[in-house]
Amino acid sequence: MRGIGVVEGFYGKPYTVEMRRGMFRALSGCEDPVYLYAPKDDPFHRREWRKPYPALNWGEVEESIALASEAGVAFHFGLSPWKFDSGEHGAARDKLCAAAEAGASGLCILFDDIPQNASGELAIKQLGFAERATSGLDLPVMICPTVYCNAFLRGNPEAAVYLESWRKAVNPAWDVLWTGDEVVSRELGGLSEACDLLGKPPVIWDNLLADDYCLRRVYLGAMDGRTPPGTPVLLNPSCIFPVALHGVMELASAATGRDVWPAELGPRFRGWELLRDFNFTPWEVTGTGERVLGMLGEALSGGEPGPCLSWLEAALGDMEEMADSMGSILGGWDLYPVVRDMWRTLSILRKALLQDGPSARGAMLHYLMHRRLPYENPLAALAAHPREDVV
Repeated sequence: MRGIGVVEGFYGKPYTVEMRRGMFRALSGCEDPVYLYAPKDDPFHRREWRKPYPALNWGEVEESIALASEAGVAFHFGLSPWKFDSGEHGAARDKLCAAAEAGASGLCILFDDIPQNASGELAIKQLGFAERATSGLDLPVMICPTVYCNAFLRGNPEAAVYLESWRKAVNPAWDVLWTGDEVVSRELGGLSEACDLLGKPPVIWDNLLADDYCLRRVYLGAMDGRTPPGTPVLLNPSCIFPVALHGVMELASAATGRDVWPAELGPRFRGWELLRDFNFTPWEVTGTGERVLGMLGEALSGGEPGPCLSWLEAALGDMEEMADSMGSILGGWDLYPVVRDMWRTLSILRKALLQDGPSARGAMLHYLMHRRLPYENPLAALAAHPREDVV
């Protein structure tokens, strides 16, 4: 693989055919665009991989392959053989053959997130299975190892043995997927260690904007400058389609230099910018977000609330407008809770700032966040602010 693209590789409800069409359209202006089909919760991709796809489900895969081809996007069909035995490669091969016959541009075998301890024997078993499942199929192959980031090697000597065996036995023609230093990596600059571990440069599976591990958050960060030039990368985006499409737009913009707003996202509401300011990456807000947080913090501590109240009034109106549009945006109702959640938080801050002085403002915040209609569930609240008697 040489270009950039998307891996539909998250936990959660797979995208619809229409959603994939929007992804293909957003990718179509990029050089060598790729779409890897590997949704964790498609049962026939993973947990029930031995069973044939029902006709309706397979029809959606075939239609997706055809739409990708029309858009000039290479569609790679993935299979994750959950708890396989070596002799079961025939069931995997049947599905891979069907994908090839349907016009898939490539194939992928994924051994990530499968509950098996890494070892040299496991690596050999996995690669032997993949060789037999793909033998004779004249398509490019990608493969994802069980040890797919540096973090899995720390304190785990068996993981190093696994990759040593993998490196020696993997088919040199295959592309190998890698997420970087962590499962969700802050940076993807230095990949020389991955090259040494895998025996070749990897294809990056980038989880930066994924949110299936933190369903109350989304990420709308920029993708420019994230990977070294020429590095092939597949973005694993949000399970919320409008957020995912926003991420693909950022990926395509970084690759082409063109800022094209996808029609599936509806009008370019100011609400999108507000969401982005406070939902950039797992660790960052935007520069505007930093300034607003500082302004709000100062006002809550006793500063002049006037500028904050003006900003909050405008922001509440922007988020209300966006919330009202969700029914007309493809997948919008999945984004609605995030939009409404931000609206509620802004309204809580506004009510607090209407109080006189820091003590009254703090008391109102505590009342609205913890007592009136508690904002956090008890487990999240405990994890964020553990009591002294449990630490």
